[in-house]
Amino acid sequence: MRKKILIFLLLLGILVTPHQNAFASARADVQNDQVTFDFPNTATFSATLSANTNITSVTLEYGDNQLTCGDVIAKAYPQITPGTTVQAEWTWDMRQSGSLPPGAQLWWRWRYTDESGAESVSEKKSATWLDNIHAWETLAGDNLRVHWYAKDAAFGQTMLDAGIEGLRRNKEQAGLTTEAPVDLYVYPNYDDMREAILYEPSWTGGMAFAEHNIVIMGISGSDTTWDKNTVIHELTHVLIGHLTFSCIGSVPTWLNEGLAMFSEGDLDASMKASLDQAISSDTLLSVRSLNGGFSELADKANLSYGQSQSIVSFLISTYGEEKMTQLLTDLRDAKQIDDALIDVYGFDTDGLEDAWRKAINAAPRAVSAQPTAQPTPTFVPTYAPVSGAPLAVTPTPYAIPTSSLSGPKPNPITDPSFQILTVVMLCFCCLTLLVIGVFVLGFIVRGKNAKSKGDNNA
Repeated sequence: MRKKILIFLLLLGILVTPHQNAFASARADVQNDQVTFDFPNTATFSATLSANTNITSVTLEYGDNQLTCGDVIAKAYPQITPGTTVQAEWTWDMRQSGSLPPGAQLWWRWRYTDESGAESVSEKKSATWLDNIHAWETLAGDNLRVHWYAKDAAFGQTMLDAGIEGLRRNKEQAGLTTEAPVDLYVYPNYDDMREAILYEPSWTGGMAFAEHNIVIMGISGSDTTWDKNTVIHELTHVLIGHLTFSCIGSVPTWLNEGLAMFSEGDLDASMKASLDQAISSDTLLSVRSLNGGFSELADKANLSYGQSQSIVSFLISTYGEEKMTQLLTDLRDAKQIDDALIDVYGFDTDGLEDAWRKAINAAPRAVSAQPTAQPTPTFVPTYAPVSGAPLAVTPTPYAIPTSSLSGPKPNPITDPSFQILTVVMLCFCCLTLLVIGVFVLGFIVRGKNAKSKGDNNA
């Protein structure tokens, strides 16, 4: 009996194995698989693909590693000449899609089909989106990696120490932490930093990209304290972005920037003077007006940041860091700021302003007979060298890859096939109207004939 079972299994194996192999995907034969950067403009992917029969179609699947609400795979379709060996190439043009931050991790793979219908997929490869003209150095420690060039090792250590201090403050003061290392790219001046990323304001001095775990910044070259505070400020934005990451929630600007300013420490003399002046002259900005974008006017911007720091300082010093963490969690879970404040502190935005004004000995909030407008939160870069784009939002959230295929895009209005289709549709419409008209006319004639017969019979 055992022999019969063994023979049966052997026969089954012989029958099944060829069947499985017939439908297995072909092993990808990919040579010279690489990406070439023209930083910060383009990334060109290229490879030599081979198969047993002519390759008829090629797809490049690619993207970058970041926090997203779902798996996103971009696809490009390079032009090829069918053959058993083809050269495939496609360029991701950042000037069209928007730029990625220096240090972003790109990935890609090739998927191609031959004329027999067999599909092959290459192994996924990755590369760091960064220029290769500078001699970057790296120093790491405590969930932070600092990258810099054109400065000595002591400078790198100073930036690392500032970042580690920022991580400590945020953990103790607001319960903000990170589970993965943050990469900090420090440029020796603001011009170099601005050249590394496209389409940013000329005054931007630092930017946080929480979804990439990346901070970039330039240094003042003259104020070490300011530079260290910039590191702490931008790291705070990344940590806020981690805790509040959501596709349905948002963080008001006063809270986002207030936490970043609070993590730096006490207000500098200029901001403190601006805040004190606003308190004494009763010209403080309403907290609701700080939910959205800050003014680009220097004086109002200065007051906006100073006021935000003061509000956050009041909340943390009065109610503790646990409630601040709960507030951020509520916002991540899509609660509106008023609802989140009531849930955590027992008052809404107006109640917060009343309590804060009382704590700093400011005049009571002016109450309007009209409902207070609540501006939609927007993400506004801060002034150099304090910060760049706040929170976790990059200047190019989820950049849309664009094709590098040459040649103009077809214009549907001038496309001959479109014109022929238009004429056909017009003829069809006219014919339909004609048929309807004939039927209507027929009914009218029949009605008149029936009436005429009735009159004659009478």
